[in-house]
Amino acid sequence: MFLGFYVQRVTGRKLHLWMGECHVHAGIRSDDILGMWRNYPDADLLIHPECGCVSQCMFAMAEGDLPQERTFILSTGGMVKHARTCTNQRDLIATEVGLLHRLRQEAPGKEFIPIRQDALCEYMKTITLPKLYRSLRDLVYEVTVPEPIASRARRAIERMLAVA
Repeated sequence: MFLGFYVQRVTGRKLHLWMGECHVHAGIRSDDILGMWRNYPDADLLIHPECGCVSQCMFAMAEGDLPQERTFILSTGGMVKHARTCTNQRDLIATEVGLLHRLRQEAPGKEFIPIRQDALCEYMKTITLPKLYRSLRDLVYEVTVPEPIASRARRAIERMLAVA
């Protein structure tokens, strides 16, 4: 839901959203972010748009409580790209802590500090490469949807991949 509201705000397009959220991202609060930034004022701040505090952080940026030039609202891929390309040596990360491993691989000389150490998704940890391989190899866990819905979803996915 928070990601949807963020996309709606940035694009100006009316989206049909339903109430739902990632419990991990919803648990990251603006107070957490402001507190960590005060401890590390030289760090870049990377906030995932699913975080429930994005609107509050945007307000804090407008008020000057967070630095506009070093606060970034980024997708997971955007965070990885930022880690690789930005010269700042310290980043505060507001997303699920599992991403820290990849960020450290992509930019070994940088320091990545989670906004919340307990931002851990036990559900994401159940997805493993062997399980993914088996599902693709044996076509298990297949989901079917009516063709009109599949056709519309396919167009949306193809557009998303085209801009990725």
